[in-house]
Order: sequence, then C-alpha cells, then structure tokens
Amino acid sequence: PGGNPGKDTSTAKLAIVARLPHKRSGLDDPIRHTLQYFTFLDDRSNFAHVDALLTRLAPVADVYVGCTENIEGDGDGSNSSGVGNKRGAKKAAAEASALIHKLVNLIKSRTDISDPTHGNASNVNIQRYLPKSKANTIAESSLRHLLGGETSEAHLAYRGDKRLTEEPMITWCLGHLFAADNSICDESDDTLGSHRVIGGTLTSHLSLDRTAAEAIHLLPPRNNSGAALLTGGNSSNNSLFGVLNHCKTKMGSRTLEVWLRQPLVDLEMIVMRQNAVAKFVENS
Repeated sequence: PGGNPGKDTSTAKLAIVARLPHKRSGLDDPIRHTLQYFTFLDDRSNFAHVDALLTRLAPVADVYVGCTENIEGDGDGSNSSGVGNKRGAKKAAAEASALIHKLVNLIKSRTDISDPTHGNASNVNIQRYLPKSKANTIAESSLRHLLGGETSEAHLAYRGDKRLTEEPMITWCLGHLFAADNSICDESDDTLGSHRVIGGTLTSHLSLDRTAAEAIHLLPPRNNSGAALLTGGNSSNNSLFGVLNHCKTKMGSRTLEVWLRQPLVDLEMIVMRQNAVAKFVENS
C-alpha cells in the first residue's frame, strides 16, 4: 500500500504484482512465469478489490506485503521542525501499520485461496521498508535478466510501457518482490528470459469477492465443511465447479477452476472460448 494522492482517507492506493505460471507453447519456450501487475484505489475498511483479486488469482502460496512509507516511524529527523514532525511521522507510521495489518488479516482469512500443497493458509510476510530508489534499482537489475537482456524484445516492451512510467509504485512493488524472494532472479542461465511483464485490470474479468463466491457455491468448500456439511453434498455436487467438472485430466480441472474464478466479461472473448470448447466436443 501507498499514499493516496487525492487525500481521501477512506481509500488507499495499492499496487499488486502476481507471479503466475506461464502456459508454455513447447519444450523450447523459455517463458515460465508472467509478472502481472495491478494498481488501484481500494476501500480501507474491507479491501474489496483485493478480496476479489485473491479469488481471481488463486491458488496463492506466498504473499509479501510492504508499504511505500516507513511504518517504523524512524525517519532521519533532518527536518528543522523537530518534535512536531517526529510526532507526525509516528502517527502516520502507526496508521500505515494498522492498515498493513488489516490487509494481512484479510489475506490470512482467505483459507479458500491457499495452495493445497502449502497447507491450509497462504504464507503472508510483512516486509521491512525498502526505499524507492533501492527498490527501483533492484527491479531494473532483475528485470534486465528475467526479460532476456537489455536489447530483448520483452525488455524493450517493458521500458516502453506507459503505465509503468505513470505508476512508479508498480516498479517499487516489483523491486520489493525480488528483494523478498531472491530465488526468482538468481542471474543463472536457467532464469534468463524466463519471465514476461504484463498489465492487468480489475475490469477484464467479473469481480467475485469471497462473499459472492461462497454465496453461489462457486468451488467445493475445504475439508468437506461449509456447504457440504449443510446440504449433505459431496465434492461432485456441492458446488458449481463440482457439477461442471467432468475433466479427465488434472490440467483440465485446473483450467476449469481458473475459468470459474476469472469469468470473462468481453463478449468476443466469451464467444471465442465457447467456439473452442465446441470444437473439442464435436471432435472428441
């Protein structure tokens, strides 16, 4: 989270970078992950947009949360205003810290989006303050390698992305991610050119927060609780996913889950997907 330039105390500016598996086109495809970024204003009281994105981006294994302001309140004290400024800094740090912990509590409460291979809850880490200049340096250095070199098509596209220029908070967020998990970019030949950076929007898919997903029984409840307990159902009939899932492979089941978590809103894309599915049905 960061400051809100509009000074609206009911909202907070957020930037999110999600590291997602890339569907490789073949064994010779070097791209393994996509770094998809989002930036938006969200309601401080319930973080509705974050809640909806968690549904959309699941499963979620590790989450790193940081703030563009120093929530420790230990500024350098160089301003001549003295005590007044220190008190103001401590108050701002306390408010930012409370906001961070509210966001962390929301993520931890979403046990429905955790990666089953990582236990019942996502691993959420609050990161230490990272100055913007240092974060930018880390981001630039890491992306130069991950995108395949300074003259690569992917790196040139990244440098020409106007959203990244207009929203420097995204680059800070990328730097924070690389600083938190240095295994992403180890400067080896194996990770050279292995990533792509793309922009994401909240409106590209139907927004489904936790309440909406649970209300329509989108996915089977974890541990055979919730809807299964109340209706006497099982994993094959207590959710929309269970009813629709006649997939023969795990990859097919995962794709169906992604489609349900990320409902399309663009008519052209919906028709294209329906036509693709129809083609498989006709030729199966």
